[in-house]
This record gives sequence, structure tokens and C-alpha cells, in this order.
Amino acid sequence: MTAEKTLHRLGEWLEVIAGIALLIVMLLSGTDVVGRTFGRPVPGAYEIISFAGGIVLGFAIPASVLIKAHVVLDLLTAKLSPNPRFILHFVSRLMGAGFLLTTAYALVKMAGRFKTTGDLTAVLQLPFYPVAYAMGGAFAITGIILIFESMHKGGDSA
Repeated sequence: MTAEKTLHRLGEWLEVIAGIALLIVMLLSGTDVVGRTFGRPVPGAYEIISFAGGIVLGFAIPASVLIKAHVVLDLLTAKLSPNPRFILHFVSRLMGAGFLLTTAYALVKMAGRFKTTGDLTAVLQLPFYPVAYAMGGAFAITGIILIFESMHKGGDSA
């Protein structure tokens, strides 16, 4: 299997997981609102929704990059000739990769601190570190995708 196919397959799996996490957020939010109406809120709903939101955010980004679902403002780039446009897309992908890889590194370090200190949520006593590791991994994957695209496609398309 080529690196490109592996990245696409990984992006698809992460997107499925993000979708499941979003479904959990929706169902749990609705259940909690209805439960509060009857004086029976879901214990720990805020914690689970927060964790699932982190998973949605981190895991949806790689798939968005792969399918080019991000917003591109091409008011200036449309007027550029092919060479400057190529350079601009190449540099912007590398800058995005740098940001994402730096953020991934920070999240992994934070997860390590959470694991070392044993930080837990207040109500359900869930550890923070698995979500921080997962988000760090997803950001790293997205950074690798951007680097791969800039090397193999030359950053020629947004």
C-alpha cells in the first residue's frame, strides 16, 4: 500500500471516529437537556461532551485536508501566474504543517504531564491524557499529510 493510500485510509477512519463522537455529543446534549427539564441531568455530561468535542475537532481535520474541504480565499492567488501560485501553496502547506506538528508536540507533552500527575475529571474521574494524546496524534497526522502533499503534489492545488 502506498503512503498516499495509507494516509487516505487513516483519514477516513479518523473521520468515522469523529462522526461517532459528534453523534455522542448530540445525543448526550439532548438527553441532558431533557433530563434537566425533569430534574435528572446526566452526571458527567459536560465532561463527556468536552472530551468528545476534542475528538471531533482533532479527528475531522485530517479528512478535511485530504478532501480539500477547507476554505480557500483565492482573490489574490487567482491573479497570480502558475509559478508564484505554486510557491504560495507550497509554503502555506509547510507553514500549516509546522503549526500542526508544533501543536501536536505540545499536546503530547501535555498528555504526558496529565498522565504523570494523574489529573482526572471532577465528576466521572476520567483521565485527561488519552484525549490529549489522541488530539496530538491527529494533529501530527494532519501535519504529515500537508508535508506529503507539498512534496508529492508540489502544493499546486488548494
